[in-house]
Amino acid sequence: MKIAENLYFRSPPLLQNFLISAYGYMLYQRRYKGLYYEIRKELERAKGFSVTEIKAFQEERLHQMVTHCANQIPYYQKLFAQHGLRPNDITQLQDLKKLPILNKQTILEQDHNFRPKDAPKPFMVQHTSGSTGTPLALQVDERTYKLAMALLVDHEESHGVPFGSRRATFAGRMLKPANDMQPPFSRFNRSENQRLFSSYHLNENTFPHYKKELDRFQPKELIGYPSAIYDLAIHYLKSDSKPGFQPKAIITNSETLLSWQREKIESVFSCPIYDYYGTAEYVMFAGQDKTGIYQSNPLIGITEVEISSDSNDTGALLATSLTNEQMPLLRYNLGDTATLANASEATIGTPGLKSINGRLDDYIETSDGRLIGRIDHIFKGVEGIREAQVVQSQPGWATIKLVKDQLADADESVLVFNCKQRLGDDFQVVVEHVSAIPRGRNGKFRSVIREK
Repeated sequence: MKIAENLYFRSPPLLQNFLISAYGYMLYQRRYKGLYYEIRKELERAKGFSVTEIKAFQEERLHQMVTHCANQIPYYQKLFAQHGLRPNDITQLQDLKKLPILNKQTILEQDHNFRPKDAPKPFMVQHTSGSTGTPLALQVDERTYKLAMALLVDHEESHGVPFGSRRATFAGRMLKPANDMQPPFSRFNRSENQRLFSSYHLNENTFPHYKKELDRFQPKELIGYPSAIYDLAIHYLKSDSKPGFQPKAIITNSETLLSWQREKIESVFSCPIYDYYGTAEYVMFAGQDKTGIYQSNPLIGITEVEISSDSNDTGALLATSLTNEQMPLLRYNLGDTATLANASEATIGTPGLKSINGRLDDYIETSDGRLIGRIDHIFKGVEGIREAQVVQSQPGWATIKLVKDQLADADESVLVFNCKQRLGDDFQVVVEHVSAIPRGRNGKFRSVIREK
């Protein structure tokens, strides 16, 4: 455990609020200062682009990025040579199809070859397990990172939530030990007017405390994992109670928002949900508009739906970097599928998407009946794992299947610690080494399987 984390967990809630606010202030400066204001202006200008202007903008940025790759990125220098390609061969959106699809495993094996020869220090490094369960470390430059932050703020504001409004967040952050079932169950980040709620402690006994803390805070927005906000909504229904606050909007992310989750959440909180799809690789951002269609932003990347032979509207979701010169990705397979809103429209550029069919994680059930969704955080920071899957056959018990990386040893003790930290000390974990993890009948990887 890091020193800062150790200090945090040993501190009383009041001091934890101070530490979270201090860290939040540092993130605020990193996210919303400097280039951020220039980027917001660019976003506003882009909203006035016609379809023709969007295409021209993307093609210009694509050619610039391909030229950068040809001059500075070893992986693409070799790839272009193998395919007999030069920058002038890729000047239009359709020219991207001259390149093979890039998969996560290639980046994992050759990550050093995706960085410029004289690579500057990255503005930040993003760690992700991704939809395929393959852990990656992505280097990101300042403009790309701040563009991603601006896109989320713009998404919220477009649905009636001004920047700085009171926001209640239900995500994967570990705010207190899993075994500590005493209130409070939230912490306050003063720098962003944000109250962070634990997604790991909610049950029928703790729900009244969650309700009280939410009513006192009066958030204008709920944001976080669909599974966590759905669980909160179900507790309102089970207790025959109603929220004592009225949010303007609910923003969900990081998981596939299912129709039955949407129905219950919207009925309980009496406001619409506007889901968005963002990637840790910073190659795509698509937020739902008021009609429910996911609109891909043209500034951060080129979106592509690779339609399969047996479908005319659904296919693999690919994206191409338009900004991140620190670690550019061309025709990158995001590991999810998407369904076009209009099958007759182009499948490359900024297509409207009816749905983005991401990973459908099952819940993990603790020994005391809490349902925890999205636990891929247990793998973050653990090196030596090529793929991983959590399988649960009974509450309070799970098997973690690991495909080890041949180049490094996985630190299983850290993995077990991370699991118990989030699910409780009495949660039993068995680590099983396997040579491969089978895919489902639809070819998709499931990181969590809860056997009935």
